Amino acid sequence: MAVPWYEWQNVRHRLIVFGRAMQGVSPYRVLIEPDAGKCRSGYCNFTKRVIAVNPTSFAVSAAEQYHMTKALLVHEAGHRRFTAPEKLPAVVHQVANILEDERIERRMAEEFAGIRWLVRRFSERLYKESKPIDETSDCPGEVVAYFLQLRWAMRIGQPIKGGLSPRNRYLWEKVEPLVYEAWDAETTETVNRNAEKIVKILGLRELDISSWVKELLEKLGAAEGERAYGDDAEKLDGRKMGSKVDEDETPPEPESFDGEVLPNDKRYGRGSEAIEPKPYIELEQRVRPLVRELIEELSWEKSPSGMEPAERGGRLSMREYLRDSRKPFLAEEDEGKAPPTLALKVIIDHSTSLNCLCGDKSRIESVAEAVMALHLVSLELETPHEVLVTPQNIKIADTGSGERGKALIAGLVPALCGYEDMGKAIKTHALPMIGCPEDIKLVLCLTDGACNDAEDGKRTCKALRGKVEVIGVLMDPDERTRGYVADMFGEDRIICCRSEELPRKLGNILRSIRGV
Repeated sequence: MAVPWYEWQNVRHRLIVFGRAMQGVSPYRVLIEPDAGKCRSGYCNFTKRVIAVNPTSFAVSAAEQYHMTKALLVHEAGHRRFTAPEKLPAVVHQVANILEDERIERRMAEEFAGIRWLVRRFSERLYKESKPIDETSDCPGEVVAYFLQLRWAMRIGQPIKGGLSPRNRYLWEKVEPLVYEAWDAETTETVNRNAEKIVKILGLRELDISSWVKELLEKLGAAEGERAYGDDAEKLDGRKMGSKVDEDETPPEPESFDGEVLPNDKRYGRGSEAIEPKPYIELEQRVRPLVRELIEELSWEKSPSGMEPAERGGRLSMREYLRDSRKPFLAEEDEGKAPPTLALKVIIDHSTSLNCLCGDKSRIESVAEAVMALHLVSLELETPHEVLVTPQNIKIADTGSGERGKALIAGLVPALCGYEDMGKAIKTHALPMIGCPEDIKLVLCLTDGACNDAEDGKRTCKALRGKVEVIGVLMDPDERTRGYVADMFGEDRIICCRSEELPRKLGNILRSIRGV
């Protein structure tokens, strides 16, 4: 099952940072909580000093959910900054919420010009979900529904859906000044006072408020608890936040989803063979030591300047004398030349046999560790590379694949086949590398045994020698499978190891190829 967009670490981190930044000084903790039982849509809890939002509050596309989540964070941050909670009767509280929500959104839009498009988009969504005002009803709850919808309609330049009955139009004229005053008020105290007056003028009861109004109020979240001593709302130099925003000053809405491309929108392959993105953070952290070791193995240094003899003697390490992490593969005789460049392709056999255990983990897990390490090393060294899978012949990662590439490496699963066309894959992906401009063209073939077309692969590997270096990496080796792989790639072009041994053995074979 694909992982939802809000479970990806980079997206979640971006939302949390955004939510904290909107709060100003001493921000509350920000939670992204998809469990509706814990968070229906959003809330700001002053007692617990927590802001929470539910990224699934709206049944829309993943990209739109992301925008609505940011808008909810703006809304709850507005409560954090500008709301002073007070206990009120239930019906007064609901009216006060409507007035306060518009007040804080206006103040946030005034304070942060860059979020005005979000507030507008949020209003568009809520306006779309609102129901027409019933102009045949004299229920005073329709007046409340009217000024709830009015705040969204005014912001997006749309007419009110439906209309008020003659009696309710009369009531609206009486409460209209109180509504506008509350929207532009400096403090929550004014909002609460006006809400009490509106309830009294309308003769409003809680049962009078429409169900759709209550549903949309739930989507706007709630302010809960009480502020602790010294946790006053931010004071903005006594400025009065007006209701009008200059449209010329409003930044344009981003053209697309402003996070990473959502990792869960495409699977590779089909049926039970499909490779789909999986969480990768644990895998990435697990191979970090391998990455550091591999970078160390692939680096050669210049002679250090100003060497002095040790007072009590010692040994000179040629390894330390030659290594330089900034110049991979730079040997002593290359001093004065540009360091050689490298292009890399990693071809993965993911046949059914990779389900077998290799010690305390499956072979495919060892393959995923090795591939993730190679991918991360290539990214750090800015080495052009591709990660390819056979027999499906698909590319799951490269230099520019971002989070998706890591997620697909973590999602590697064996295919339902008992063979692998490694020879064909080498011919398809290695032969074109002859024309690459890099000094070293390297193909690593991760496998666990004999392939279906070994003779064809053997001929291709021999033809590529000195032009493209094709190396077989045998995971979970034994003598029988080692013989197959050595015959195909060549005795001096195989690495037999587990994933943790790969850095040292790969470094050794590359130095051998370079004659170092």
